[in-house]
Amino acid sequence: MQDNKSFTNIRSLLGALAKSMNLINPDMEHHHEQTAYLAYLIGTERGMDVEDLHLMIYAALLHDVGAVVWEKQQSVLEIEKKAKYVSAMGARMLRDLDRFEEIANVIEICQNSYTENLKIAARRGGRYSTYIEIADAIHLADTVSIILKEDVPVLNQVKPICAVMEECRGKEYSSETVDAFLKVSRREFVWLDIMLNPSFLMIFTGDIHPVSLEETVQLTGFMSRIIDFRSPFTAMHSAGVAASAKKLAGMSEEECLMMEIAGNLHDIGKLRVPRAILEKPGKLDEEEFNVVKEHTYYTRLILMDVEGFGKIADWAGFHHEKLNGRGYPFHFDAPMLDQGARIMAVADIFSAITEERPYRKGMDKENALKVLHENVESGGISGELVELLEAHYEEVDAARDARSREAGKRYFASLEQEA
Repeated sequence: MQDNKSFTNIRSLLGALAKSMNLINPDMEHHHEQTAYLAYLIGTERGMDVEDLHLMIYAALLHDVGAVVWEKQQSVLEIEKKAKYVSAMGARMLRDLDRFEEIANVIEICQNSYTENLKIAARRGGRYSTYIEIADAIHLADTVSIILKEDVPVLNQVKPICAVMEECRGKEYSSETVDAFLKVSRREFVWLDIMLNPSFLMIFTGDIHPVSLEETVQLTGFMSRIIDFRSPFTAMHSAGVAASAKKLAGMSEEECLMMEIAGNLHDIGKLRVPRAILEKPGKLDEEEFNVVKEHTYYTRLILMDVEGFGKIADWAGFHHEKLNGRGYPFHFDAPMLDQGARIMAVADIFSAITEERPYRKGMDKENALKVLHENVESGGISGELVELLEAHYEEVDAARDARSREAGKRYFASLEQEA
């Protein structure tokens, strides 16, 4: 297996990322795609090069990522009222990730006015003159997406929106960005795309950037950060599951990395679950548990559309299935669950009971193995895999603990910075 061998592509990963962001709040659906699409067209009109246009798309899709830490779901309008806080939090989440520093730099300033950003660029120099051009386009596109009304014919909204942008020329947005937007706004199809088909922006990324398996592990590690940043109750979980699953895999090198990806993303559907339910320390009632049951369905739904993720989507989406058919949401039994799905089920339980949570310490070895063996006896999980874990307990637990603590440190450090 060569490092540069393509495993998937940026278009597929962007699609999954956009869908996962929309799970956070149905009110956000299409907002990020609309913003990215319009910002891309503005950047193209301004003659930006391909790499900067890609940076613009990534930053636009992620510009509200900081909102995942809020206790309650927020509407787009509520998020905009705290836009600078959201940008600052999003930048902190991204900054220490390989290859994401530039995206973080853009997100940090994308809710500032143009005049504010001119002062920042003057202080920081370097690439910041480019960052403010990109941030300016995202800021304008973000505003347009918020202003648009679904119950008014879109072409009847163009003139008033253009008038608003003209009033903001040279203050909120640069004259160059406003000029580019006004040129773009004359094309009727753009407005129809924005309202009816915002995912159309994906054709612009195409397969321009193939992504290797190793790069996919890194990128999905970032996606797991979005999942885990949702709550201190989940701050370390995905990282721990990924590390545990990889150690238990015993497969080919390629399949072990695929297992790590599945671990990174197995709970991506939990972005749909309200934090009040995620953080309830006691037993969930029936209605609350029904909400939780949805998450594995959404995990698989999102990952099925990612090129090269066929097995990964199943492994991640089946982690609450049981060999006796009593799991959820598909109620598959042993013949339907391959080794990867069985590993994920064991890794998920093991990580959940051994990691520290705000309301309890993680279980020690004796009690953790007791819980796992009880699950084997009830017909839920693989006895062979539990025996393997027991034989290599210290090694698996050390890997889980190291990855979990690293993820937890990032989460709590970000909250401390905000405080």
